[in-house]
Amino acid sequence: MSNTPQYDAKIKTILDALQPGERTCELTGEKWMMDEEEIGWYKKFNVPPHPWSPLTRMKHLVGFWEVYQFWYVQHPGTGKRFLSATHPSTGIPVLPDEEWFDKDFSTLNQEVDLQQSIFDQIRTLELRVPFPALRSIKKPENSIAVMSCGDVNSYFVMACRSKNSFYSTDVMDLEDSAEVSAGSAIQGSYHILQSHRIFNCRFLHGCYDCLNSMFLFDCRNCENCFGATNKRNKKYLWMNEQLSKEEWEKRFAEVDMRRRSQIETYKQDFSELMRKEAIWPENFNEKCTNVLGEYMVNAVDCKYVFAGVEGPYRNLYHVVYLSGHAEDSAFTAGLYGSSLAYLSQSVVDCNDVKFCWSCVRCQRMEYSIFCYDCEDCFGCIGLRRKRFCIFNKQYTEDDYWKKVDEIKCAMFERGECGQFFPAKLFLGYWPEGGLVLYNAQDEASIYDPLVFDPEGDGAMGSITERTGVDASTVPDDIDDMTDEAWTNVAVFDKEFGRRFAYLKPELDWYRKQKLGAPREHFIKRVYDLLLEQNLMMFEKKSCEACGASITVAQSVSYPDRKIYCKSCYLKYLEQYG
Repeated sequence: MSNTPQYDAKIKTILDALQPGERTCELTGEKWMMDEEEIGWYKKFNVPPHPWSPLTRMKHLVGFWEVYQFWYVQHPGTGKRFLSATHPSTGIPVLPDEEWFDKDFSTLNQEVDLQQSIFDQIRTLELRVPFPALRSIKKPENSIAVMSCGDVNSYFVMACRSKNSFYSTDVMDLEDSAEVSAGSAIQGSYHILQSHRIFNCRFLHGCYDCLNSMFLFDCRNCENCFGATNKRNKKYLWMNEQLSKEEWEKRFAEVDMRRRSQIETYKQDFSELMRKEAIWPENFNEKCTNVLGEYMVNAVDCKYVFAGVEGPYRNLYHVVYLSGHAEDSAFTAGLYGSSLAYLSQSVVDCNDVKFCWSCVRCQRMEYSIFCYDCEDCFGCIGLRRKRFCIFNKQYTEDDYWKKVDEIKCAMFERGECGQFFPAKLFLGYWPEGGLVLYNAQDEASIYDPLVFDPEGDGAMGSITERTGVDASTVPDDIDDMTDEAWTNVAVFDKEFGRRFAYLKPELDWYRKQKLGAPREHFIKRVYDLLLEQNLMMFEKKSCEACGASITVAQSVSYPDRKIYCKSCYLKYLEQYG
């Protein structure tokens, strides 16, 4: 028996008449083919077809990730300032995590007005119900961290479990490292991407089980190498040339990264090696069957999926960034141990959720934000252990379903039904949010976000000057950067248009690692690191070896790279790896 009979009747008429064919995105004008598979997902979740192209709606959805944002906000009661992922200019109130979890926000509720936009009413509720500042999964110790999984003595890390590390995202078991993204078990390393089980390395991408090496791409079980691509079980390589132990150690003794300018020279040399000799596999998937995606592990029957490092994953369609067992979901960004999720963002251990954002252990939810352990709620924010609530107001079960049916019919008539939250509800600065993962920051305005100065309303904390020391004056050699001259000094990155400061532990770490201190804003450095990986956009290419048609993830850093299909790539490794 249907709980929402009036809405179901309206949707049935639409879905019964829906036919495959070319569509035009209402927002961008992009053309795409709506096929039977896409239509099948609308029918599965009983939602209307989306008027935007799949790529456009995924960019919008991923845009709700703060990705790497830290701002100062003011406590709504005490006025005390503290760090948060929420920007103060959004108007959203914020509480420290511990205080947020101690409160019951069901008293901050409101009636539904069927004559007004549901999204406008959710925005009104958003401005009343505080958001948790950092949303720690496990309380960090002496750290500056967002979505911490148990960081210790780390700072400016996001979605990590780290120790004595900084400027990193999405890494488990990270220690004594900096500028690392999407990896695990990494120690004493710098500028590492999509890699696992790494020790004492610099500048690695797509590597496993490597140590004491620099500038590696797609290498496994390699050690004491400087510049290598597509290698397996190697030692003493120098720009893919095999050297003796003695000759390699002689050359390596001359490597000096204390000067930033020398690091740039090494990076340019490696970039040239990549363009000349690196072979890119069709994808970096592992243990996958019938999967069209990138950076996936242990997946079956998935299409347009990206970055799933554990699994198992089954029956997914346009889903990006996954962890744990996930299945039967579509158009979702951040699917962690969840199933039956549709057009949702960052749902953890959830089942049967639609149009939800950052919900944990919830079931049968729609249009809800930051709810924990809830069931059968609609348009709610910040609730815990509640059921049959609408806009945080408690209803009986019968009254709940009657009202939900009325709301969804009203949304259907206004064209709101089937849409995710508008960008104006985002908690951070939209141009620096998830669009960076698509290299699409210049498209930010088309989503109609809130517009404000990212440095406004005290968001920068103690860095209050509108000018600062020009980053071009930062010394080239780390030995010339004294604490007295450079610790906690406002430095202005003209290219990025933002100020930052070096912290003492950061300068100590550069000295220990004998690395020249970078002079770009640390947020820009993290964004540049993320853009070194393949993007969450797919295109048709031909295998450079056999000419077969293959679908691959796009690349910003190497758009003209040599790509082999899986079969040819494995043959290449057998001969040259």
